Amino acid sequence: MENINLQEFIGAVGGSFLLGDPHTAVRVISIDTRTLRRGDFYFAIKGPQFDGHDFLKQAIEKQAGGLVISRKDIDLGNPFPAFPAMIQVNDTTQALGDIAAFYRKKWSIPVVGITGSNGKTTTKEMLASILRQSAPTLSTVGNLNNLIGVPLTLLQLSSNHRYAVVEMGSSLFGEIKKLAAISRPTIGIITNIGYTHLENFINLEGVLAGKKALLDALPEEGCAVINADDLHLSKLTTQLHCAVRTFSLYKGADAYAEYIQLWPDKPSFELNIQGKKIKILMPVYGKFNIYNALAAAAAAGWMGIDIETIKKGLEHFISPGMRMETHTLKNGALVINDAYNANPSSIKESVQGMITAFPERPKIVVLGDMLELGTDAAKYHAKLGEFLAMQPLEKIFLFGPLMEAAANRLDPSLVRHFMHPGELEIELKKTLASDVVVLFKGSRGMHLEEIFRRVTGE
Repeated sequence: MENINLQEFIGAVGGSFLLGDPHTAVRVISIDTRTLRRGDFYFAIKGPQFDGHDFLKQAIEKQAGGLVISRKDIDLGNPFPAFPAMIQVNDTTQALGDIAAFYRKKWSIPVVGITGSNGKTTTKEMLASILRQSAPTLSTVGNLNNLIGVPLTLLQLSSNHRYAVVEMGSSLFGEIKKLAAISRPTIGIITNIGYTHLENFINLEGVLAGKKALLDALPEEGCAVINADDLHLSKLTTQLHCAVRTFSLYKGADAYAEYIQLWPDKPSFELNIQGKKIKILMPVYGKFNIYNALAAAAAAGWMGIDIETIKKGLEHFISPGMRMETHTLKNGALVINDAYNANPSSIKESVQGMITAFPERPKIVVLGDMLELGTDAAKYHAKLGEFLAMQPLEKIFLFGPLMEAAANRLDPSLVRHFMHPGELEIELKKTLASDVVVLFKGSRGMHLEEIFRRVTGE
């Protein structure tokens, strides 16, 4: 953080100064005493599984510069020679967002907000890679895309940065609106609308309404980047108050792909943007990753980045972990770790991506339960089974109680359903012949990456 004094800080978070040095400098904000350094301001965040107030003494022992608290029943005693500044607020998570929003207003650089049901993190990394070819760029680390992660990202802004790329996720209606109010994006990207977090959004219309809040928050001089091939998003192109840039696999969009090749090597395509064309050699598998690349290219083009720089950024992009990561085993078997998360849309895209990329290899899928689908979870899993039955797969391994509905729609000679990870591991190891390709994918809570590591020895 730069150029914030304690009085500004207290005003921004709406807090009351309780004790300590009123001239304390505010430079770094922390929510974790394990990584807190001397002088950092510690926010005692309350979560469903923890309460940061339980670690206040550790923050003091590490010589935190300030403590931001919401509980009034704190009794720290006075065992230390110098007490840090202490600020009382109503809600520490809200206060974290408030200070981030205040700090964001100090910077006039382009800020890109990215949301969508699938591909947010990959698109964010692709766009950040493009922008970093020309200037220092701040981007979300990993997938810190919620009401804690987005503020922490924005608080890293410095006078060196010329761009910022902020990922925004949501599982509840209204979260994107809050995140957009904090980050004040000048450019917004929605990658797609899919069957995610239906326990709260209910249906695709609910998902769209939640995500659209990002575009509604853009200024008139801003730009919305929209997937023209998404039936829900394409309807928005004439409804927005700002400029619109579209991306598509077909002609007619502002950024589109031609001459797509998905095999035998990693994908390649010809990027058409700003009246220019250039061939892109993708470093990751999957047709859906071409969509992600086009979204990043469309945003970069609006920001004035030339096509050669876009190409360099896309080709030097490093894929986030557990997203179509490919590993070749000693015996030649190819294993794809795409186990970061899953929903009906993303599983279908990943399975089809594997089939297209490796047409000559026997193909096996290892799929874990799709979580957070609400009361219709069994229906979506059954439909997945029907989809899998139509694919050229050698074997199908399903893991978790919800996947039983999918297994019931498949030929028993083709599918195995497992409830215990150990049994799945044993059966998998028997199938890893030298010519096979195996895809791992499931919701994050299924921890398929742990089975992947044990099976492959990675």
